Amino acid sequence: MPGIERTPLTLSLLLSALLLLAGCTALRGLPDPDFRALHKLQRDSKALTMIGPDGQLSGSLRQRVSARLAELGSDDLLARQLAATEAVSGAPLIAGNAVALLVDGPETYAAIFAAISTAADHVNIESYIFEDAIHDGVSLLALLEQRARAGIRVNLLYDALGSSELEAASIERLQSAGARLCAYNPLNPLDNRSGDFVRRTHRKLVVVDARRAFSGGLNFSAEYDSASSSIIRSGNATLKDGWRDTHIQMDGPAVQVIQKLFLRSWAQQQCPDLLAVEYLRQPEDAGQILLRIDASSPDDDAFATYVAALAGVSFANKSIDLTMAYFAPDDRLQRALIDAAARGVRTRILLPGFSDFSGLLYAGRAHYDALLQAGVEIFEERTAFIHAKTLVVDGIRSTVGSANWDYRSFSYNDELNVVVIDADFGARMAGLFEQDLRTASPLSLQTWRQRPLWQKLAERFWVLWERFL
Repeated sequence: MPGIERTPLTLSLLLSALLLLAGCTALRGLPDPDFRALHKLQRDSKALTMIGPDGQLSGSLRQRVSARLAELGSDDLLARQLAATEAVSGAPLIAGNAVALLVDGPETYAAIFAAISTAADHVNIESYIFEDAIHDGVSLLALLEQRARAGIRVNLLYDALGSSELEAASIERLQSAGARLCAYNPLNPLDNRSGDFVRRTHRKLVVVDARRAFSGGLNFSAEYDSASSSIIRSGNATLKDGWRDTHIQMDGPAVQVIQKLFLRSWAQQQCPDLLAVEYLRQPEDAGQILLRIDASSPDDDAFATYVAALAGVSFANKSIDLTMAYFAPDDRLQRALIDAAARGVRTRILLPGFSDFSGLLYAGRAHYDALLQAGVEIFEERTAFIHAKTLVVDGIRSTVGSANWDYRSFSYNDELNVVVIDADFGARMAGLFEQDLRTASPLSLQTWRQRPLWQKLAERFWVLWERFL
């Protein structure tokens, strides 16, 4: 089926067998952060590493950033989330950015297509699924071909598995126009670049002229041609209807970080040579937003996306609003959610009521009983397919990204999350969450325990495989 995000069932079972034979364990070597030590951090900005358009912040500029931090919320909430955001993995906060929240395919594609149409130098794209996408009758493949023929450097890194339905004729047309295309971990074992089959790039990023970047949960696929809000809200939706997803647009110094991540992946995959210096620009101050880029891959033992998720939940003091496409938390993440609810944090999780991979859906549902019993609120959406991966903590710390809460995303994929520290952006994210809840169904522990026996059996079966799905 076009646009499928997860590994097909038969392939998953084969993959599981291979992993078991190889003795692999998911979330291997994950750190066990000492959160008690983090609570001892200084609560002022001196404990934080910040960068801006001109590099490390100092002097009056640092004072202005510190003043901005003080405006974002109460000292306690802010101190907790700054510690969780910066100190756990060591990635710096990046100052001087502007961000825009993009909801669903049409709005996201409108912004991306507009940026590509006005590109003056280059367009770099990395995506798990890359197929033709249409916006207002315009084909993305045709637009990229047109821009490449106009002299714009177009570089596309697509995952060989996720983009397996990208037609050879489309690749040839883009290449003949001057675009450079490169498959991430080719599936053909005779290809000398064929690497670890298990490892995939799950990132979804676009960088235009090193000035503007996009990232989040959206792939390039026909499933995003319509917005989730366009679905007639009566009865259940299907995977052919609009997908509910979230993306983010960025301007400012953070774009350089995302650009470097693309160039690194391109080089690691032995793609056609690119001179990195030609794709980097002096960062420009574009606004007042502080954010951080959490990038993870099997090459990096920091497990940035996992540790950041665990830290955000562990430091929550008021509220946790999680929207997640694929949810199969390990013991530590589940315990962190339970502990948060136990200490009075309102903990809400919005999950899909149907999925393109039912195995992982049932594996995730195996965790519901313990969470509901602890007071975690769980909602399922059936009027659209939830594909977003977002987290809002205390209304201050917002995450928009590609990483799901499952073993594959945290341990085997290249992933990219954007963490925004801003009360106004947090308010927009919180408003979006509330809007989504209007069409979602809340689950209660009593009714959940009355679900059909066949569903309980399916959960027990699939949870045994959740580390390999």
